[in-house]
Amino acid sequence: MSSTATEKMVAPTAARRPARAEHVGSLLRPAKLKALVEEIYEPGHSAMLAEERAKDLTELHAAEDEAIRDAVRRQLDIGLDVISDGEFRRFMFTGSFYDAVDGLDAGTGQVPFTNEDGEVEYYTGVPVVKGQLRKIGSPGAHEAAFLRGLTDHPFKVTFMAASFFWFPLAYIPGITDKVYPTQAEMVEHMIEIEREQVAEAIAAGATYVQFDWPLYPALGDPAAVGMLKEHGVDPDWLLDRLIEADKKVIEGIPAGVRTALHLCRGNHKSKWIYNGPMDAYAERMFNELPYDVFLMEWEDTAREGDYSALRHVPDGPIVAMGIMSSKKPRVETVDELERHIEQASQYRDVDGLALSPQCGFASTYIGNEVTEDIQWRKLETLVQAAERIWPRT
Repeated sequence: MSSTATEKMVAPTAARRPARAEHVGSLLRPAKLKALVEEIYEPGHSAMLAEERAKDLTELHAAEDEAIRDAVRRQLDIGLDVISDGEFRRFMFTGSFYDAVDGLDAGTGQVPFTNEDGEVEYYTGVPVVKGQLRKIGSPGAHEAAFLRGLTDHPFKVTFMAASFFWFPLAYIPGITDKVYPTQAEMVEHMIEIEREQVAEAIAAGATYVQFDWPLYPALGDPAAVGMLKEHGVDPDWLLDRLIEADKKVIEGIPAGVRTALHLCRGNHKSKWIYNGPMDAYAERMFNELPYDVFLMEWEDTAREGDYSALRHVPDGPIVAMGIMSSKKPRVETVDELERHIEQASQYRDVDGLALSPQCGFASTYIGNEVTEDIQWRKLETLVQAAERIWPRT
């Protein structure tokens, strides 16, 4: 089916409200799009910086449009309650913010990702703030307008969690402090810019905005806590700052627009950053943050802690249980997913739960070490499990 302003894609089944089957946002890039990204972006760049913006991006944007149309149709056919554009217009998920500001330089390449075999890979990471940030675009608004033109089905637009701006490598001594004397001043300005971006996405048609990679998991990882203390950062003080940031960024969002927070532990080439349970922050995070949905990473309870943290969730929010892995190629069974939801329901009523993969399939354009076929099979299984647990009425 082609898509025009008057002929929108329609899902074969109506979306459940609240959503019971959704994914985190990013999907594996088709080979054509991936190749064009590699042609356009300069080495070490993880955002659309001046060098990329100076190039002819016509072919890249056309490939993005084509890939998004295909991905939307596939998601609708599968029966997901909430869809996305796969984050196909971004080098990595952070593009909703960093693609839209001037005052950046390439990342430091110091972010370590690991796996269960102990293999470590250092990734470029986010750009470095080297100048006074100036908003020059609004990628989320463009994404929302394009999706609204394709379908009336619920969709999400994803942004960076404001608490991520407190990430130590986001503020580089000797560089960033020349324009922002303190990290607090930088964070304040970033939140101001992101609030504008979110408002513009909502004005363009977004009714569901999700914030990714809040810094809380660092407070549950002994190695990360040790690093923070070595740099003179008190974890309790930092927790206060994180909650303040994640509350402030959603102040004033209109009624009827759902907000979500995805608790990411790192996701690149099937590797991660943070380990450890949620004991250090779960109670405050769940009770003090007024988000409608929390999307949790819980595909590996041995590494991430059991489901008991759910006891801290107040009435109201939906917790999307990320018990399906976007990192591993094995396709989970419906019975397996249902069994995990039964275990989680010991701590929270099943009506307060939903299903999702633990993270995106491609938080960076490179993607995790799974195939597109496996990605779609996983999402089909996710929907089948949700149909069994929360049948459509």
